[in-house]
Amino acid sequence: MTTNGFPNQTPRNATPPGSASSGSTGRTRHSHKEKTYNVNFSAKAAGGDAGGSSSGGGGGASAADRHQGDRLIHAIERIEFRSDKDILALAKAINHLGRELYLILGMRAEELNGVLSQYKGKWYTFGTQSRIKARLVSAHLKVSAEAAKALGVGALKMAHAFDRHFVKPEQEAKQRRNGKTARPTFTIGED
Repeated sequence: MTTNGFPNQTPRNATPPGSASSGSTGRTRHSHKEKTYNVNFSAKAAGGDAGGSSSGGGGGASAADRHQGDRLIHAIERIEFRSDKDILALAKAINHLGRELYLILGMRAEELNGVLSQYKGKWYTFGTQSRIKARLVSAHLKVSAEAAKALGVGALKMAHAFDRHFVKPEQEAKQRRNGKTARPTFTIGED
């Protein structure tokens, strides 16, 4: 034991103290039997550095380096409000982003549930218990997927409210000013 309370440990490729440096390194390492997955959270930017540093409003990466979600967000950011068509385009773009996120997060939640339900932990973690815990963990991601779906639906509701509160009254006022009557409404049983 050392003075800090931890046992003496040798570096991976070093020989233990007091042993001859013949072909053996002393300790053997056992490989871990489960699979390891590498996940990259950031892509290399155009300048060669990772981390997503941008040199302007459009981002540092080229269009080919962007993920589809990045492309959708970039399209949403670029919309300038000059007419009613721009507001409708914004609603459609946000709806598309929400649907994509809903699908991606839903699939990832199912994948996470599958991976965690097969987890074999310590002796006191039983199979049924890990499946229940996996469902509890993946349920949080499913809630996020539902929130993304609500994002898309909210964008469509925003477009409908814009149409109802701004576009329709202006069209009706223009028709009254020109002397035209409004389109007849749908009725049942009345002539």
